[in-house]
Amino acid sequence: MWPALILAVTALVQISPLAHAAPPNVTLDYATYEGLSNKHGITSFLGMRYAAAPIGNYRFAAPQDPGVETATQQATRFGNVCIGVNQSPGTPVIGGYTYGEDCLFISVSSPTRAANSSLLPVIIWITGGGYAIESSTNFDFDQFINASNGSVVVAQMNYRVGALGFLAGQEVQSEGALNAGLLDQRKALQWVRKYISQFGGDPDHVVMVGGSAGAGSVGLHLTAYGGRNDSLFVGAVGDAFFYPTVNNATFSQHQFDTLATTVGCGSASDKLACLRSVDINAIQQGDINGAYPNQTLDSQYIWTPVVDGNFIQDLPLRMIQNGQFVKVPLIVGDVTDEGTLFANNALDAQEVSKFMSANFPLLSSDNLTTINKLYPPTTLFPFHNLYFSSSAAAYGESSFKCPGYLIGTSMAAAGLASSVWQYNFNQTIPAIATAGFGVMHQSDLGALFGGSVGSSTGFFDLADNVENAVLFESYNAGNKMSSTIAMDYLISFVRSLDPNTFKASAAPRWNAAFASHSAEQMRIQDIGTQMEQISTDFIARCAFWTDLLSQIGQ
Repeated sequence: MWPALILAVTALVQISPLAHAAPPNVTLDYATYEGLSNKHGITSFLGMRYAAAPIGNYRFAAPQDPGVETATQQATRFGNVCIGVNQSPGTPVIGGYTYGEDCLFISVSSPTRAANSSLLPVIIWITGGGYAIESSTNFDFDQFINASNGSVVVAQMNYRVGALGFLAGQEVQSEGALNAGLLDQRKALQWVRKYISQFGGDPDHVVMVGGSAGAGSVGLHLTAYGGRNDSLFVGAVGDAFFYPTVNNATFSQHQFDTLATTVGCGSASDKLACLRSVDINAIQQGDINGAYPNQTLDSQYIWTPVVDGNFIQDLPLRMIQNGQFVKVPLIVGDVTDEGTLFANNALDAQEVSKFMSANFPLLSSDNLTTINKLYPPTTLFPFHNLYFSSSAAAYGESSFKCPGYLIGTSMAAAGLASSVWQYNFNQTIPAIATAGFGVMHQSDLGALFGGSVGSSTGFFDLADNVENAVLFESYNAGNKMSSTIAMDYLISFVRSLDPNTFKASAAPRWNAAFASHSAEQMRIQDIGTQMEQISTDFIARCAFWTDLLSQIGQ
């Protein structure tokens, strides 16, 4: 007995230095943060402030510098996710994210062995959610960083969404900040530029990566301030570049007035001051989707970026067409069935037209006739009507695929033809395909970042656990090959600004999309990943959309 006890005590003594090792700390010029290191060899600092809480007089204002904190701040768990459309403050009963207005936090994950002098390439991930919610945030990037052999640093930020991030109208233009959510993102990019070296990252090698509205945000940072290069990034990746309706002055004022009336500020002499004074629960009564004037159906998204004459100086797609963007190496990505997540279950062409008008209210009757000709019904998706395929294809190409294609061709025409790559992700997730959504929007995130990327804030968080099991876990199992290929392409691009340098050995060489006489893309799937020509029919449909949407303001 005694020898065994002595051995046990000796073992405890041997491990005690590790068990009581000091947690990692980083000192910024406004606060010291204490993070955590895990068994995967990753050190993370979660929920650090990059801007002051956007509450009170800072509501609907540009982000402000965070206040100075003298006590060490804990950075061991994510902060509030920015509250959005149809969400309530706090944590829902089924778990998941904690929503709040005080939400301007940034998180950084690095290889534990990284030092200030490591200067590793950096991803800054911008979540999607239609500018209405934050849909893919609080991600776990450990698997991705380890797949890179500890050669990258990943940052992810929250930004204001819904009415809090994108309320417009004359009152906001005069006394607040238009596109506050985009200004939040810019503030986070500036934070990365200033501080990322203290986490092992290279401030001169930052690659923006975004999905859906996050990809649209990537595009808007490319054109920000008329395409001014502030040296905040050296490359860009957009997974489904989202370009929805750009609200004109009439639409924006209608939304402002409706929100003010809903929360009891409609008769106030200073409506914006009133909106800043009411409780967040009152704001959320009006932070909902609705219909554009003279439309019978609700739009998918109404809180969207607007032309403000400064950050967004003109219609975004028009700026792309005119070459007003930062010229950097670029990856443009989409999935086969982008529109199925959003489309109405249309019975006929007339219902397709109503749906498209609800989301693009400036379409003319002639435009709608053309759309019906361009998108006849094709695939019959399970549990859906025949014209669901028409609605899905029209919305998917107008809002995601064609804007991405325009950005890619414009970047190539600006002198980067050998540095623009395009992919189509074509691998189904069985549960999603069975439900009738095909290769659904953003279902490739688990392939790009690994099947363990999905957020989880606790065992009882049913919402996160279901999402992880359905959308991500297949990439650790049956769909692992497509993940290996996609993730290594992305890692290679982040490291070298070329997806081929460190690609998976089983992956084919990825040709630049517009370097030869015909446009081509990589089709990524478990079996049969290969280059393919981009169809001339798709290019013709995109010509219709890009010409139309760059003129009518989307």
